[in-house]
Amino acid sequence: MQILWKKFQKKLVDANLAECGIEIGIPNVGYDYTVLQQSVLHIVTDGEGVFKYNNEIYHLKKGDIFLLERGMSVKYMPSFSNPWTYYWVGINGKQLLNYLMRSYIVDTHVIIGKDTQDIKVIIQKLCKLAKDIQSTNSNDILIMQYLYKLVYTFQDKFPKTFTVPLDIVNEDIQHAIEFINTHYQNGITITDVTNSVNMSRSYLYKLFKKHLNCSPKSYLTYIRMYHASQLLINSNLLVSEISQRVGYSDPLLFSKNFTKHFEISASAYRFHFQQNK
Repeated sequence: MQILWKKFQKKLVDANLAECGIEIGIPNVGYDYTVLQQSVLHIVTDGEGVFKYNNEIYHLKKGDIFLLERGMSVKYMPSFSNPWTYYWVGINGKQLLNYLMRSYIVDTHVIIGKDTQDIKVIIQKLCKLAKDIQSTNSNDILIMQYLYKLVYTFQDKFPKTFTVPLDIVNEDIQHAIEFINTHYQNGITITDVTNSVNMSRSYLYKLFKKHLNCSPKSYLTYIRMYHASQLLINSNLLVSEISQRVGYSDPLLFSKNFTKHFEISASAYRFHFQQNK
């Protein structure tokens, strides 16, 4: 007996909630058919039942999950003495299904005897949001959030080996930035940066100008000045000690660069913040 069934049109290419529902089983009443939906996840929330697929019989109880995929010939029904209740969500969309492929549920089609409490909560939340959805509320946004949370939780709790291409743009400049952020206090030069990422000085300059609108030297100075300003505010170190801590061997050069960067001397900068505490 279905106590909830909501079905939705496909609107997005990447992720959609196709349907959701709640069923309380009636003894001797089940389903025997070929699946048409792309992917339908069921979780038993009470009672027991039987799921048959590919000549295998699975006896399921509270907390167990079974997955239906398009083209599968399946049969499932509640037990006679303790009929199950289950929730289900049908999902489609290229990205969502690709994420689900990172869990072994797509290989086994059943998960038995595992801790599935987190998944149950997400599926129940999806059904509640779908039940209460209106053209005047934003449940559709929350549904998208919980769909991605659902496939992530499957991958996290029941993972399989997978690899994905990382579409990281300009890794070279990111490595250069990481090197500067990590080693600014060691008196590094731009030559050290270029050596760390194995590129020419001119190419590094072009990358920084294109993506950060500044030169590598300006970025290094900016990082040093930021950390110097924090030490001036939050410590009692002498200015000469601070200059060494942010990578300057010459305190006079540090003072010159600090005044140029902030348009105020290091001592005046500290005094200003002390007066306003």
